[in-house]
Amino acid sequence: MATLKQSIQLAIREMLKKYTDCLPNNILAGYNNRVELPTDNDYIVFTVLNPLRTGTPIERTTATPLQGTVTSYQHFRLPVQIDFYGANAFDRANDIINLSRTSTLCDFFKQYNIQPIAADDAQNLTGISGEQEYVERWMVQLEVEYTDVYSTKQDVFEGASLNIFETEL
Repeated sequence: MATLKQSIQLAIREMLKKYTDCLPNNILAGYNNRVELPTDNDYIVFTVLNPLRTGTPIERTTATPLQGTVTSYQHFRLPVQIDFYGANAFDRANDIINLSRTSTLCDFFKQYNIQPIAADDAQNLTGISGEQEYVERWMVQLEVEYTDVYSTKQDVFEGASLNIFETEL
């Protein structure tokens, strides 16, 4: 079973595969070990950043005569940094910004239980490669919302028997 982070990464990867013309093998998750960058400098790297809680958790308790469960729901906003490299970087960055606040992307992300919130403006971070050549790079931060769900068991009882007695003060 995939972790929550892996599920979000899958959603972002699938979005980039569907809505950009980048080759699927050139769409890379950030902070992975032993991953070679494509030599043609035509790729995308996306990195899940720091989740931000929104609001207070919502708790729901369910109980049967034998067992109880407390489930907590916490909403988070999650920035995802997407770096576009190569000759098509500018166009791809603008396409994702354009798509970020549309019903198309909302519908796409529904199957992953996340929703897009916003995307900032693209930043030109063009730099020089190890071969002393300029590599075009445009960065967009896409913000998505998701809900973390945590359940734990809780002891329950149907009734209590009280034994009340007087004491001296």
